[in-house]
Amino acid sequence: MEQGLHTGNTSYYGARPAYRQQGGHFFLFYLEDEQHWIDSRYFYGASLFSKLVNEMDGYCLDDHNNWSFYNGSVLTYSEMLTSTSSKIEDFCCQELKISSANSEVKTGNHSFYNLKLKDSLGDYKAIGMNNGPYIYQKKNHDMFLEYRDRYWLASSGVGRTSGHIHHPRGSVCPEHIEKEWQISDKNEDGQWVWKEDPELKITCVKQMNDMKPKLMSDTTSPVAQPYTQIDPVEQATTSSAGAVVFGCISMLLLSMMIAFFARRFYRAWGRGSHGKQLLFETMDIE
Repeated sequence: MEQGLHTGNTSYYGARPAYRQQGGHFFLFYLEDEQHWIDSRYFYGASLFSKLVNEMDGYCLDDHNNWSFYNGSVLTYSEMLTSTSSKIEDFCCQELKISSANSEVKTGNHSFYNLKLKDSLGDYKAIGMNNGPYIYQKKNHDMFLEYRDRYWLASSGVGRTSGHIHHPRGSVCPEHIEKEWQISDKNEDGQWVWKEDPELKITCVKQMNDMKPKLMSDTTSPVAQPYTQIDPVEQATTSSAGAVVFGCISMLLLSMMIAFFARRFYRAWGRGSHGKQLLFETMDIE
């Protein structure tokens, strides 16, 4: 589910303001035919694969929080979903500190944090935005904290899907998440897995409203040093692939229908049919 800041600027759809996610790919707009607000990953007016629905027809989204989301194929109401008129710099910190009391803990010869994982700790500063929330970079390091597709990840490059610190869900602001932060670790079989660190904390260092980070896209790939790569909890999205498959099937069926009726039309014309009779024979109407 998308989250973050959506800007309206001067866009309108369905006689209401239309919004696009800052640094992301989602749109929010009013669907006039169905008289409610929905989201789309594609463009204003695209209702296919919508994930959010607000059953109200008001002009302003923050007038009434009546949001539901698709939990699989079921539309589920949630009072936790809200929309407010805000700017990200008003409530998210632009400088953070990632720390853990377990970073120096050892069990026998095994350290809770290896050297590369320790390098993920430290002070981070907002350098841009992606998918709504900020992207943070560790000062003087090629280490980044960003919100990916439904999860936070600290890794050695923007846009990566594997890294060292991970949260399976998350908030618009990482400093608001108090529990369930995970770190990379090897299990007994030598495989890299996520292990929860209850002592890992992300705290606010500085909040400056006059700082305006630039927007960044998913394709930004800063040069980074090699780090241990592990796969986070899979959060695959199939909406784009589903839309392409649906479009291809629709075009194929349409082509087959045109060819079928064109053939019937040609045969009826060849038999001397004209006017209504030609139409009836083409459509097989008696």
